[in-house]
Amino acid sequence: MARTNLLTRLVILVLVATLPAAGVLAYLVQDQRAQGRARMADEALRQAELVEAGLANVVDGARQLTLAVSRFDLVRAADPACAAGLRGILPDLPSYGFLAVIDGNGRVICSSEPAAPAYVGAAEAAYIRDAIRHGGFDVGTYMAGDGRHGPSLPVATPFTTASGGQAVVLAGLNLRWLAAHFAELRRPPGSTIGVADRNGVTVIRVPGQDRFVGEPFPPAMRRYVDAPRRGETVAAAFDGQRRLIGYVPAGAGTRGLFVSVGLALPGVMAGLDRTAMAGFALVLAGMLASLAVALWAGQRFVRRPTAALLAVARRWSAGDLAARADLAEAAGSEFGSLALAFNKMASTLDHEQAELRELNATLEQRVGERTRDLTESRNRLQVEMAEREKTETSLRQAQKLQAVGQLAGGIAHDFNNLLTAVLGALDLLRARLPAGQENLVRLVDNARHAAERGGKLTSQLLAFSRHQQLLPVPTDLNLAIVTLTNLLGSTLGRSIRIQTDLVQDLWPAMVDPSQIEAAIINLAINARDAMPQGGVLTIGTRNLTLGVGGNVAAGDYVAVRVGDTGTGMTPEVLGRLFEPFFTTKDIGRGSGLGLSQVHGLAVQSGGDVRVESRLGEGSTFTLLLPRAHALPAAAGPDSGAGRVMSRRRARILVVDDDSDVRQMIGEMLAERGYAVVTTAGAAEALAVLEQDGGFDAMLVDYIMPGRSGVALIEAVRAIRPAMRVLLMTGHVELRAGEAVGAENIIRKPFNVATLDERLEQLLARPVLRAVPDSDASSAG
Repeated sequence: MARTNLLTRLVILVLVATLPAAGVLAYLVQDQRAQGRARMADEALRQAELVEAGLANVVDGARQLTLAVSRFDLVRAADPACAAGLRGILPDLPSYGFLAVIDGNGRVICSSEPAAPAYVGAAEAAYIRDAIRHGGFDVGTYMAGDGRHGPSLPVATPFTTASGGQAVVLAGLNLRWLAAHFAELRRPPGSTIGVADRNGVTVIRVPGQDRFVGEPFPPAMRRYVDAPRRGETVAAAFDGQRRLIGYVPAGAGTRGLFVSVGLALPGVMAGLDRTAMAGFALVLAGMLASLAVALWAGQRFVRRPTAALLAVARRWSAGDLAARADLAEAAGSEFGSLALAFNKMASTLDHEQAELRELNATLEQRVGERTRDLTESRNRLQVEMAEREKTETSLRQAQKLQAVGQLAGGIAHDFNNLLTAVLGALDLLRARLPAGQENLVRLVDNARHAAERGGKLTSQLLAFSRHQQLLPVPTDLNLAIVTLTNLLGSTLGRSIRIQTDLVQDLWPAMVDPSQIEAAIINLAINARDAMPQGGVLTIGTRNLTLGVGGNVAAGDYVAVRVGDTGTGMTPEVLGRLFEPFFTTKDIGRGSGLGLSQVHGLAVQSGGDVRVESRLGEGSTFTLLLPRAHALPAAAGPDSGAGRVMSRRRARILVVDDDSDVRQMIGEMLAERGYAVVTTAGAAEALAVLEQDGGFDAMLVDYIMPGRSGVALIEAVRAIRPAMRVLLMTGHVELRAGEAVGAENIIRKPFNVATLDERLEQLLARPVLRAVPDSDASSAG
């Protein structure tokens, strides 16, 4: 009976020991199953977000295409001849079914379809009216195919025609092409892609595009089309199969389109179920093996030694303290050690209790020390994580501004060439118009003003990109602010009171005078917009000496502070304040480049811009500009007679690789009475100078293929040191100005009067100075 009881207890012990492991494994398998489902739900949502991102790229491309078409001259003029241009570009755009230009009354102005009707249908006309009323790029709803084109998704960009009418550029995204495009994306086997318009009508279904396009989304999914946020759910799809679906609602996605990706639920859970069953089978086999081993091991290693110990224990209980356990066990085995322990128990008990008391006394101290160490480590880690996040955020912002700046600088350079030709042509046209043509003169003046505004915009772009050619000189900022006060008073209006806080003995600042005036005007206009009910604009100056640390080097700086009592800014707006094209003003009231220009001027001049603002309490902008160690130069007298005498019948050599700009400069100079020879590059210009040395001056473009304008000037001065030169550029860094001299640079775009004035000043000088050695920058 004793044997049976012992073995039974061993079996129970094995079961008790195994059952928790089985329970833990069951819990882990179930938890793994739940985590696997959660991962698949995240994967479904991630796939939906990837599809939504790809769809956003397609829609953005459609927006750019329709916007570009709306700027075609024939389209602006509402000329039906624009159909040829639409038909010409459509074959290169397989993602579009058609392109059309339609006025607000539904009349088709031009279309890529050869047999397009004169007017669109009622549904299309209603959509066009909604797009015009909306006033911006719009994505429509599903459009069924007809004999001319297949099913499509219409997109529209409204615009104003040259005659003042309203029209739209309408494009149809080819749904069959879109389905084929998204079918090529890598996705889990058996998954589906579904895209619906804001009405819940299917526009893309992969697979089964031809079968399900134009059909309403399944009822189980339609309620998620207008869901407040993206997420995942389990629902029946078109084929009736339950799927794990990740979705991006129309309101949170791409222009009102609902995007979903479904994963087959049985396939998702099958692998997890197989893992669970294998785990349970393994636990059962382990339990059976443990029982068999326990029966054998219990008899051999437990029952026999236990019976011997029980016998000696009975002798001890009977008073035979000399009895000893005689076990056939090694001295180092558990039962052998147990027998020795009984004999030594009395002598060692006191010692063990003493050690236990000592351990309890020191345990609390060690735990406290370890807790302090862990707390300090955690605090240091949190500080390091915060610093790293701040550094990474600053780096990403700097990289973004640098990339946009490089793009803006390149665009502005090319645009300056175009504006130079435009301004020159308009000046010549106005001068050649016969008397009595006031209407034409007014049109030409309007065009000139528009081109000049374009020049200011390129100047802003160059200032933001830090490629603007600055001509810094020692400048008295107090004098500049006093001079601007009257101009600002008439510009800002009577509701704005202007006060100055100018420090006496202000240091001169090293800055471009015209650019700092433009920056102050920009800040003043922003302050006016922040004070719609009126307020106080304060412009002040200070001398500052900064130490090491911050965004600028240690040294002396001149500070210009422009403060207002306006609405102030939120922290979110402050974080994006100097981003290009970011503005909080209404559409049409700002380009978003004003503050970028101010920031670009300050940084390029060697300083910085600091902003203090609280919502409802106004804002203060502080420009830090490096101190100049020379006094501002006094303005010298301007001799008009010298300019008149310098023109005589001067011969000018023009060097520019742009044929339009070269031709227009020649016309401008000829109009002013100069004898002009034009060349297309440095090699041709040197060849002309070798044969003919009778030129009085040379106009050279900075950026040209092969040899730059600065390199050409150095080569010419090596053979003709007395040659007067004028470097034309819209994008020159300071090193180029140092190479040829700031007085020998004229900025693009320029008009006839500016060019004439600079040439007269140039010809009035007897001889140009020598050019110092400099490796002119090739980035312009």
